[in-house]
Amino acid sequence: MLADLAREAVLLFAGTATLFLAPLLVVAILVGLVQTIFSVQESSISFLPKLAALVLVLAISGEAMLMNLDEFLEMGLTDMVGAIR
Repeated sequence: MLADLAREAVLLFAGTATLFLAPLLVVAILVGLVQTIFSVQESSISFLPKLAALVLVLAISGEAMLMNLDEFLEMGLTDMVGAIR
């Protein structure tokens, strides 16, 4: 039971992290290309597009991520109570 719970936790974490990291990677590459094309060497310019991408991802899929976390916690607590009895 503990191994299944740990596996589900790792999969939930990986899925949630992927939702955040994939758009950040795309935005970082695009901003880096634009900075290279225009020869801009300022590193703080890439902060706002990355922040906007994070806020957009959170606005679009935040509720679904919280529902997945809720289901995981409910399943884990139910399994723990069942194991105690």
